[in-house]
Amino acid sequence: MTETFQLSRRHMLQLGAAAGVMAGSSTLGVTRLLAAGSEKVKIIHASPATLLVWSISYLAEDLGYYKEEGLAVERLGLGGGPAAMTALLAGEGTMNVSAPGECLAANARGQRIKIIQAYTRSDPYTISVTKAFADANGVTAASPREQREKALTAMKGKRIGITAPGSNTDLVVRMALQQVGLDPTSDLTIVPAGSIVNIMSALSQGGLDGGALLAPFTEQAGVEFEAVPLLAIAAGEIPQAGRLQGQVLEARPEDLEAKRDLFAAFIRADLRALKFLQEDPDGARAKLRQTRFPKIADAIWPDVWASALPIFASPYVARDSIQAWLETGTIGGNPDPNTFPYDEIIDMSLVDEGLQKLGWSPKS
Repeated sequence: MTETFQLSRRHMLQLGAAAGVMAGSSTLGVTRLLAAGSEKVKIIHASPATLLVWSISYLAEDLGYYKEEGLAVERLGLGGGPAAMTALLAGEGTMNVSAPGECLAANARGQRIKIIQAYTRSDPYTISVTKAFADANGVTAASPREQREKALTAMKGKRIGITAPGSNTDLVVRMALQQVGLDPTSDLTIVPAGSIVNIMSALSQGGLDGGALLAPFTEQAGVEFEAVPLLAIAAGEIPQAGRLQGQVLEARPEDLEAKRDLFAAFIRADLRALKFLQEDPDGARAKLRQTRFPKIADAIWPDVWASALPIFASPYVARDSIQAWLETGTIGGNPDPNTFPYDEIIDMSLVDEGLQKLGWSPKS
């Protein structure tokens, strides 16, 4: 069953201040022009926070690659995948960066949206629990995986947080619970908290026993109130969730046709950023620390970066990673994984052209 988690106005104000610190962002809830160039590109994001999963795009901007391609970048942060997809369909942005679930649902409804690049192999969600829960079950972050999985079985009868029903966090939580033999629909309460920041707040106050967190929030929760990570996708500890394609770049076919050169330039800049990250991960870490995450605690930033680094791999989206989403049975419209028009939706031609121009092959 699901239950809505309510926050007081005073607590929401505190939460807003904390979000600025944790995300290292001075742009929460607003849009602004961040780069100078000749062609305007508005990037829709499925969250107003500055998230590590968007590091490739941040680097492309902060290293001047977009500007060198003649692009001026504006970012529009919205509250979740549905809002972001609605904005893209309405033409309120040039492209959308998010997990592919809403894109697949839109296509199932006959609203054609193309996936044209991958930003992450998967999303580095972690199932974290409160210190009280961890202590009661004799587990720490350093405990063997088998012991941490056993601790998760003690979530029966407890409360675990997600952002929203049908969200990526919902999928990951359900997969982790089923992995240890729990029934997500009856063995415990799944609590939609509205955002990762709200999940953190509820964990810190004991309103939740566990929840799905995303870097850098996972590490920040460990420092601020000793939350304990149990299972992490990036560590291969939730294999089913590890199959799910992570962040992708999405666009309307009519925009791709009308502005192909613009999209080609944008993806070339992203590929240059990926090349920089893969060839100089320490340099990428230092740059992002300076430009995007200056308020993350010095003690945890290297660990935050190291935990996320494996997700920045190939810019290609593989059919299997999209089919994995359809096989969850949670995509609106219930598209058939066996008949879904993958070749019409996944278009890697601009990635092909960009890599050929760079003369570079990314690490897979």
